[in-house]
Amino acid sequence: MDIKQLHYLCALAQERHFGRAAQACHVTQPTLSMRLKQLETELGVLLIRRGKQFEGFTPEGERVLVQARVLLSHYDNLKLEVEAMKGSLTGTVRIGLVPLSCMDLSPILVRLQQRYPHLSFEINDMTADEILQGLANNSLDIGGGFFETEVLARLNSLALPEQGVVVAFGPGWRERIPAAPTLADLAELPLCLPKAGMYFRRYLDTLFAQQNIQLQPVLSSNSVYRLMRAVHSSLGCALIPAGSVLFAELPGVEIRPLALPAMARLGALVMRNDAHASVLAKGFFDVAKECWHPTP
Repeated sequence: MDIKQLHYLCALAQERHFGRAAQACHVTQPTLSMRLKQLETELGVLLIRRGKQFEGFTPEGERVLVQARVLLSHYDNLKLEVEAMKGSLTGTVRIGLVPLSCMDLSPILVRLQQRYPHLSFEINDMTADEILQGLANNSLDIGGGFFETEVLARLNSLALPEQGVVVAFGPGWRERIPAAPTLADLAELPLCLPKAGMYFRRYLDTLFAQQNIQLQPVLSSNSVYRLMRAVHSSLGCALIPAGSVLFAELPGVEIRPLALPAMARLGALVMRNDAHASVLAKGFFDVAKECWHPTP
């Protein structure tokens, strides 16, 4: 058994296709298939269900896959630790973000890249559950979104500098929005909101329902970009998490805070809080603290 065999196994789990897995590993499909069969022979168990194509993993294969991911994570982290000892960090920081958390990581990424020029970054839009799964199976280094306090207690977390909710609107709505708007004030406006079922939307629905107000948004979307464009064009006003520079930087767009009960979940960056946390994640967190919570 060697590291390459474990890498091939994890690539197959990721791609769910022999050809694509081989391509991802920069080998031919026959080579990948042969090495995986050798792994099965060495372990004495069938790992992969094969037909005319990949059909999945056997129960034994699923258990081996879990350990393979752990071993690969340790192997990658070992290489990174050695690089860190030399005073440099290399590799790709894998980040999962809940889109509607509206986090702007650019200042963190810029400072990291200036400090460690050989770093690169990969950011994917994900749900909170997908982020937690990615951290658990070591396919992510960093996550960002809304998380329950009991979840944050199990992780290393860094709260967003700003919490709460704001209303973002274009020039056409300035006169209709008070300096301290209430939910009743907002109910009279065309609202642009996250799609029903998303956590932030459920939070808003509950607040409006408590005041017997039924939301009928002019636009619902799971795309932050679509919500931004709608606000910029004055189609309507958006309710968004506080701290979003994405909306604040749009020409002509204003933001006003709302006095609302706190969300059950907290906006935060998260990483693993154990020996499996990567060197890249630790480096990212160090810089994030400098940017978000600078010491006097």
